[in-house]
Amino acid sequence: MTMDLSRVGFESEPKRITWAASDCSLYALSLGADFGELPFVAEEAIGHPQKVFPTFVLAGVMSDESASWTHPGFHTGDYDVHQIVHGEQRLELFAPVEPKGDVMVRTRVAGIYDKGSGALVELVVHADDRASGTPLFAAVTSLFIRGEGGFGGERGPARPQLDPPSRAPDFEVTYSTLSVQSLLYRHGGHDPHPIHVDPEVARRGGMKGPILMGLNTLGMAGRAVLHTAGDSEPGRLRSIEGRFASPAYNGDTLTTQMWTGDDVGTQDGEDDVVLYRVLSHEGAALLDRGRAVFARDAWT
Repeated sequence: MTMDLSRVGFESEPKRITWAASDCSLYALSLGADFGELPFVAEEAIGHPQKVFPTFVLAGVMSDESASWTHPGFHTGDYDVHQIVHGEQRLELFAPVEPKGDVMVRTRVAGIYDKGSGALVELVVHADDRASGTPLFAAVTSLFIRGEGGFGGERGPARPQLDPPSRAPDFEVTYSTLSVQSLLYRHGGHDPHPIHVDPEVARRGGMKGPILMGLNTLGMAGRAVLHTAGDSEPGRLRSIEGRFASPAYNGDTLTTQMWTGDDVGTQDGEDDVVLYRVLSHEGAALLDRGRAVFARDAWT
């Protein structure tokens, strides 16, 4: 099995993707939002103009785009699907995410790197408003391909360490997941992978049962961070990222710990930075090296 380095720089043909307000509400429900977050879960509620969790585009657009690929690694090698691990995810926003959207999406192979024990594939999904051509977001997905390192390639650019300060977090928010959480997110997050819905497939993969989608964990963290550090104003979020450390299971309790302040700093001297991580009720790190950036003011 080998990595196909000739794929670096390849970009897919543009694909049109649309979404409606109800898609955004379903996504919010798949993150555990409830009656206390009515603007996110109800379209046209009286006195509550609809808001959208910005991480919706990772589910409603990016995952929709990747579902059209004939190989989950975007044909970057002849490795087996079971070797792929979703390592990190980053989302950078350039405009507000509206309850209704119509975008043109394309995927580019940004890099294939040699990490020794495996290969790292970076895929970048770009979305532009179809009518105006205005960029909406860029999502960078890092896939670790186990056992495919050692081919003599570049190790890739150094990533900044995003470990939080060695002190107690400034904020903690705990959400409980449902016993059928991954079944709900299958629809709200456009992820039908059988390891999330079929107990037998999960057991064959070494899991004790169906696991939560990593993007579900990231979305729930984004929900906690937005409400806590972003005044529940989606138009303030400029970027969010994190590394998937271990899987969560249906019924787990997820606690998002957040750090802000002088020892965390700002971005470009203006935007507020939040470092975060997500722990299970058993204390396992589910998502770490988390970072979110908020502008002082929302887009207008």
